[in-house]
This record gives sequence, structure tokens and C-alpha cells, in this order.
Amino acid sequence: MKCGLSDEYALLQAFCLRSGKAFSSSSSSVVYFIPYQWRNRTQGAPSHAMDADQAYNAYAPIYDRTGQERFGAHLAGLALAWLRRRGKMPQRALDLACGTGGATLVFAVAGIETVGLDRSPAMVQIARDRARRAGLAATFIEADMRDLADLVAAGAFQGGAAQRSLNHSGRFDMVTCFGDAINYLTDDGDLSRVFAGIRRALEPDGYALFDVNTEAAFARWDERDLVIHESDDCLVYHRLTYNPATRLGRGRIVWLTRGDDNRWRRGEETHIERAWSDAAIRQALAANSLVLVERLTADGRIVADDAPVPERLVYSATIDQL
Repeated sequence: MKCGLSDEYALLQAFCLRSGKAFSSSSSSVVYFIPYQWRNRTQGAPSHAMDADQAYNAYAPIYDRTGQERFGAHLAGLALAWLRRRGKMPQRALDLACGTGGATLVFAVAGIETVGLDRSPAMVQIARDRARRAGLAATFIEADMRDLADLVAAGAFQGGAAQRSLNHSGRFDMVTCFGDAINYLTDDGDLSRVFAGIRRALEPDGYALFDVNTEAAFARWDERDLVIHESDDCLVYHRLTYNPATRLGRGRIVWLTRGDDNRWRRGEETHIERAWSDAAIRQALAANSLVLVERLTADGRIVADDAPVPERLVYSATIDQL
């Protein structure tokens, strides 16, 4: 289904009818299009992801409101269970692309001294607010994970707001990156750049865990519209498309929310993701002295090298000691 403005009108009509709410173009429950429609400034060159000052800023409160941080929290639990099976319990953790703190706060609740890092100021602010309300001491830093190596070298995790959370080395027992944030690395050198930062941030016996949307997932991005949230006052859907030739997927995120004035307001962001192959991920790990430990499904089952690749893989890696 392709969803233009007329289709959105029909979708909202059906949505309101199902929820028992009146809707008509002449009533007070009209669709009011808010003036921001965040789009990739480089739409003519889709090999570039949305700029750091755009992605997830307008969408951040909707992301949090609709509970999308729960998947990060789930993967955080999976990571801790995986480490426990190895007799490990991290003391210090760095959660890259932390969003509104879904995984970060799970680590903090477990007693781990945790830093969350994200390039979206709106997401970071929500994460800080959630930590404060929960009485947790997690630290949040607004930064791009591609700059992690430079941040570690500059001592960004040794003083200031992070001082209470880290030992003198400024390194971590665990570095995580969840919610397919790795797929948002779209330029050729981005993956190796992030892995170089992770290598520099890890303690010698530390672990990195991250998830990716695989090619099997992107194969289903066939211009379909996927409703990901529906409630009495909020509707969110994604339009997903994928170009196998460029290995780039485009996700058009549209949301409709009802305000206190009973008017519906519309927002939109367009995000770009890259389908990184398993071979490319392994190569980038090896190039930065990181070695793959295991691949898991999103529910924690081991994926052997010769097994069919699921739509999402969770990778675990550590520093190559050889």
C-alpha cells in the first residue's frame, strides 16, 4: 500500500472509527499539518544519512511516547544474560546511539556505571529526564559515535560529567550499540571508524555487542507501509524501500498525533540505512583488532556460520589478543 496525503486521510478516518472517535474534514478533529517535515537534506544523494541535527530530533518524543525504546531494553537484557553465561558482569558500560535510554537504563538498574552517547540532542534530553525520574546515575553525552576514537583520545570519558562513572583509564568493560544504529552508518569508512572507536574504548578483556538489520530484513522493504503504533491519540507508520544495487534502504517515518485542542498534527522524517554484509562486518572488526565471538538472533539463539541468516543479527566481539 502506498500512502499519500489522500491515503493518510482515509487511514486516519479508519483509525478514528476503530477507536470510536469522530472524524470529519469539517469537525474540530481535522488533520492539521505542522510546519516541520524533516527530510534528508541530501535526498538527491541518498548514500548519505540524515544529518545529525535532524535524525530523531522531531521524532524523539514520539519514539519515547510509543515505547520504541523497549527493544533496546530487551537487547540490553540479552547482552547481560550472554555475559553472565561467560561468568562476566561489567562494571562500566558505554551505550552508543543510546536514544532515549532504553538499554542504558537497564544497565544502570543492574548496578553498572553507564554512559549513554547519542548524536540527537532531543533523544539525549529525554534519556536524561528518564534517568532523573528513575533516580539513576547514568551519564548521557551528546556526540556522534563515529567520533568515539577521538573522544577517548581527548579524555572525554575521564572527567566532567563522566568522572563519577569511569575509572582513570576512561575505558569500558562493555560497549553496546543497539536498535540497528550500525545500519545508519552509510558511508564506506563509517563502519571501520566506529569499530576503531570501540576498540579504543574497550578494556583489554571487554566485550562489544551490537545488532544489525541484515540483507534478509531489507529484502522486505518493498515499498510497503508498516503501522508500528496505534492508540487513541497517536498513529505511526513507516514507508520502507530498498535499493539492492546501492544496498541502501529508505525509511519514511510519518506520525499523526492528537493534541489537547483535538486537532491531529502530522510529522515526518526520512532515514537512510545501509545493509552491511556479514563479510563486511567481519572485515571491519578484524581491521581494528577485534574478533567475532558469536552471532545471535534477537531472542538469544546462536547463529552458526552455515545457518540461514535471520532478519536481525546480534554480534558479540572482543579485542584480538593475538
